[in-house]
Amino acid sequence: MSKKLIIAIETSGRVGSVAIGRGNELASEIVFSGFMKHSAELFTALEKLLHRANATVNDIEQCYITSGPGSFTGLRIAVTAAKMFYFTQNTQIVAADSMAVIAQSASRYAADTGQSIDCIATILDAKKNLFYAAVFDRIDGNWKKCLDTQIITAEKLLNWLEMNKKKSVGLLGEGLVYYSDKFNAPFTHLLDESCWSATAAGLFRVGQQMANEKQFANPFTLTPKYIREPDAAVKRPRQKS
Repeated sequence: MSKKLIIAIETSGRVGSVAIGRGNELASEIVFSGFMKHSAELFTALEKLLHRANATVNDIEQCYITSGPGSFTGLRIAVTAAKMFYFTQNTQIVAADSMAVIAQSASRYAADTGQSIDCIATILDAKKNLFYAAVFDRIDGNWKKCLDTQIITAEKLLNWLEMNKKKSVGLLGEGLVYYSDKFNAPFTHLLDESCWSATAAGLFRVGQQMANEKQFANPFTLTPKYIREPDAAVKRPRQKS
C-alpha cells in the first residue's frame, strides 16, 4: 500500500493504548486491560494491530508517542519503543504534548454529546498538592493553548481562569480522579470521566497534524518531558546524625 503505516503509542496515563492507521485514516485501537499495563501489553497489542492491518513491524514508517508530562515509567516506555523503531528501521518519530492529546478527548466528548465546548483545562497530578495544567481555547475547530503546560496549584489555576475571564471551562485529565473538588468554581464544570484520559486515537490526530508540519523528534536527543525530575532524582539535604 502507498499510504504510510503509522502507530500511536499512548502510555502517559494510568491506562495505556496503542493505535494503527494508514495515511490520515485511523484503522484500529487497542486499550490495555487495566492500570499500568504498559510494558506487559504494549507489544502484544501492537502485534494484534499489525495482524489486523495485514502488515509487519518492518512496514511501520512513523511512530507517534506522548512525551509528557505524565507517568515517569510510562513515558520512558514510549520513548524507548520509538527509539527502537528508529534505530532498527529509520522510523520517523512524533513526540506530542500529553495535554494536547488529552484535549482531543474533549473534542470526542463534544461530538458524542452535541455539547459546545469552547474552553478546557487539562489537569494531571504532579503530587504534593501541585498539578500539571494547561488551558485551551477552541479556535477554528482546533484547540489552541492560552496557558502553556506548567506546574501550578489548583488555587492559582482558578485565579488565572477568573482573571482571564474564562466563563465556562470544561475540566478533564487524570489529576481530577482524587482532586476534582479542588477545582470547583462558578466558571468550571467537569466533563464526563470517560474522557479524562489521553488515548492513542487522540494521539493519532495530534501526531498527524505535527507530521504534516514536519515536526519530527530527533531520536538522539529525545527524552521524556517530565517538566520536573522524578522524586527519586531530587537531591535531598542530608540529615545530621
